[in-house]
Amino acid sequence: MKKGLLIFLGIIVFLLAVLFAAPFLFKDEIKAKIDAELANTINGEVLYNPDGFSLTFFRNFPNITISLEDIGLISHAEAFKGDTLFKTDKLSLVADVMSVISGDQIKIKGISLVKPYIYTKMTADGKNSWDIMKASPEDTVAVTEEEESSEFNIGFEKWEIIDGTIIYVDESLPMYAQLNHLNHEGKGDLTQEIVDIATYTESPDVFIVYDNITYLKKHSFKADVKMNMNYVKGEYRFMENEFAINNFVMGLDGFIGMPGDDIVMDLTYKAKETDFKNLLSLIPAVYAKDFDKLEAAGKIAFDGTIKGTFNEQSMPGFSLNLQINDGMMHYPSLPTSVKDVVMDLAVMNTDGIIDNTIIDLKKFHMSLGENPVDAKVLVEGLNPYKIDANVLAKLNLGDLTKMFPIEGTDLKGIFSMDVTAKGVYSDSLNLMPVVNAKMGLKDGYVKNSEVPFPLEKVNFNAGIISDGQMPTTKVSVDNFDMLLDNEPFSMKAYVVNLDDPNFDVSLKGILDLDKLTKVYPLEDMTVGGRISADITTKGVMSDIDAGRYGNTSTSGTMSVKNLKYTSPDMPQGLTLSTADFAFTPDKLNINTLEGTLGRSDINVNGYVSNYMGYMFGSADTTLRGKMNFASRKFDVNEWMTDDEAATTEPVEEEPLEVFEVPKNIDFVLASAINEVLYDNMVLKDLKGNIIVKDGIVRMDKVGFNTLGGSIVTNGSYNTQDINNPLFDFDMDMKNIAIKEAYATFNTVKSFAPVAEKIDGNFSTILKLKGKLGKDMMPDYATLSGAGMAEVLSAKMEGSKVMGGISKLTKVNELDPMQLKDIKIQYEIKDGKLFVKPFDVKAGNVKMNIEGSNGLDGAIDYFVKMDLPAGAIGSTVNNALSGGNSKNQNIKMDIKILGTYDDPKLTLANSTKEQATEAAKEMVKDKVKEEIDNNAEIQKAKADVEKAKQEAEEKLKAEQERIKQELEQKKKEEEERLKKEAEKQIKDKIKLPKF
Repeated sequence: MKKGLLIFLGIIVFLLAVLFAAPFLFKDEIKAKIDAELANTINGEVLYNPDGFSLTFFRNFPNITISLEDIGLISHAEAFKGDTLFKTDKLSLVADVMSVISGDQIKIKGISLVKPYIYTKMTADGKNSWDIMKASPEDTVAVTEEEESSEFNIGFEKWEIIDGTIIYVDESLPMYAQLNHLNHEGKGDLTQEIVDIATYTESPDVFIVYDNITYLKKHSFKADVKMNMNYVKGEYRFMENEFAINNFVMGLDGFIGMPGDDIVMDLTYKAKETDFKNLLSLIPAVYAKDFDKLEAAGKIAFDGTIKGTFNEQSMPGFSLNLQINDGMMHYPSLPTSVKDVVMDLAVMNTDGIIDNTIIDLKKFHMSLGENPVDAKVLVEGLNPYKIDANVLAKLNLGDLTKMFPIEGTDLKGIFSMDVTAKGVYSDSLNLMPVVNAKMGLKDGYVKNSEVPFPLEKVNFNAGIISDGQMPTTKVSVDNFDMLLDNEPFSMKAYVVNLDDPNFDVSLKGILDLDKLTKVYPLEDMTVGGRISADITTKGVMSDIDAGRYGNTSTSGTMSVKNLKYTSPDMPQGLTLSTADFAFTPDKLNINTLEGTLGRSDINVNGYVSNYMGYMFGSADTTLRGKMNFASRKFDVNEWMTDDEAATTEPVEEEPLEVFEVPKNIDFVLASAINEVLYDNMVLKDLKGNIIVKDGIVRMDKVGFNTLGGSIVTNGSYNTQDINNPLFDFDMDMKNIAIKEAYATFNTVKSFAPVAEKIDGNFSTILKLKGKLGKDMMPDYATLSGAGMAEVLSAKMEGSKVMGGISKLTKVNELDPMQLKDIKIQYEIKDGKLFVKPFDVKAGNVKMNIEGSNGLDGAIDYFVKMDLPAGAIGSTVNNALSGGNSKNQNIKMDIKILGTYDDPKLTLANSTKEQATEAAKEMVKDKVKEEIDNNAEIQKAKADVEKAKQEAEEKLKAEQERIKQELEQKKKEEEERLKKEAEKQIKDKIKLPKF
């Protein structure tokens, strides 16, 4: 017994030792499989901490737990390149231990994510950021069955997310959703074709924006979902489900089917809690503070349906019903309550066509203290829509904040509304309902605890009166007055005839934008400064559209001090230290305007015409003007990118982006700028006219100094087709540093890389046009142009081309080489630079050069050289010069192929043939001379001739003997054949017998 117990304990100890050791034994193998699988399947970069890789049997025994720490996924897809799609502090996989030991497929049974960040984005054209899987083998080339199989077999039975952040962006809707501190867990055997799963999800901080409207902000969300999933039929049925937003709880039943590309839906939803207080929890201001202390009464009924097919052509129909009876809410610490809340609302859409939606608010009533609000609204259809509405309300804003406390904000004033509307509205059909609407505020007051001054004495009366016809509709703001920190502002406006608005508007006063935006903060925008205005305008819009400004009456002045403005569309920012404007019917005169655009200072004066039509007319109305524009330093680079980082110091070699020139601006800017930063260039003393018209920027005799010389240019930048921007320039460049031109102009780098090796200046007259890429760089394959370049004096050193010629010809003057008085004609077409023949002289060497080079660096040149005697070796030199090397030059033709960095030099055929034949003749003559001057050679030569003569005589006698023998034999054979033939004839002919 004791012995058996010891054996059993020994087995247990052994098994425990194996369990401890196994992770270390198999760790490298599993890590290698993970790395290989990721590399084979993911179009992105997967980062993780190798030291955070671990294995254990104990957490989910008898399965093995594989963990990775600090793991992340960065997309390499073009539309999302560089986006972090996923990261997590820890990723744990539960795997079947036998699959790990066998070395076949690793079977994943569960997954856990600790503090994950998951980002999903859908672009407007339907691209998904998670479409990162590499093409499967069957999509590319045929592979073996072994190659097709994955190293992993995933069949989750359990999964969880701990404290995660989920972000979903859909630009096609548009929609933005973010769930913070998300916890989620689920169970179910996903390897089965039909499976029941159970999940639980909660997030205390949910943010959802749809079509620029915020629906949820800092709301809590919970979902307890049980589903039956049939993968064969593509059906998903909801069972015993519960969803909660804050304290509002709903149930969901029905199914979603996806048999193909369509999504078939048949769902019903219904509130599980009927207390009015739970509905109030959806209101952020109510739920944010002391919600547990809120007293509330009343019942609600909330339900609806979603039924139909969802695809690219259709949407499912839907319905929503909300009823509130005897609603009441009251905070014990506040003196006033909301009571007598009644609502009966139905929203219906039976066919899924959104324009056929019906909104029927049959009844709404509530009493805010002693102030009642009543409404009844019926809207049938959305475009056009039929409306029958009545709204009557009178609110004491002071009482409102007692019922719905807004922390730190004090409101006062009496707001009233009385609206009736009945009929059909359609902007496209020019239809208007009968409307009688009045709205007003008396003694309005707004004070925020964070702002030391109030907005007070706010009064206005506004109204709309319509008999159902656009031409007779009237809109009026009889008065709008306010005081902001004791500074007054007032406005009046009247508009008659919405078909052709007849307007009469006046405004006067001071707006301190810093103070105003503290009272009413602007999201994603910074505005500050002071505006003082006294402006009146009166006229008819058709006169403005037609340019009949004499029929309008516009006058007044406006001054701006210390204006500051930034927004997502202008992250660089605009500041105006001072600006003074004067208004007339046809012009806005800019008397002074000083400030900055981003990092650039600006000083402007001039006028703008057609400004009324531009502001209030049709979208294609053109704004015209003429300005004098001055700046000490203007940075163009920060306006050639949409990156908000442009507001900081520029990053070296930051890529540019195409910017679109507005088509409805017709401006002439007479510019004088001391310094312009453009790409990697610095332009000094820029002067000339910049014309903006029809989506094109034109430069008229714009001159500036740069790269040690001067440039005068006429040209255009054309974005009429923003996808194919064009440029067309002619330049007169004088005394430009050659090396600096190489470092500055990508065109020089591409077409004339030899410029990197030349010290000196050049001048050129160039005409060039072509397309621009998205990075504002020329599309070199589309370039065409021509020009003339002149180099007065320069030095070329280190050129591999000239070094190769120097080595071939033994002429030292070619590297380094002095260049003087060189004129080059060139042409650019089909992505190549073609150089017409030009002469170069280096010392006593003369060269004539022509050829071409392309964007790929390939060169094809032909060099005709006139070399001094003795330069390329005495033997060939004597041959080429006819043996008189002292008085004659040598002509040599060289073909140059390859690239500037790796040139291939060969002698042209004419030069090689000339050298070869000359060398042969020289050698032949030399041998003859040696033979003639040697006695022994002459005696040997005589003996050879004598022996040759004797041999020829013997050969001739032998040939005669053989000839005679052959003739005799021929004669004897002919005689024999003749006799034989006669005999055969006699034998065949038989004479008659007598």
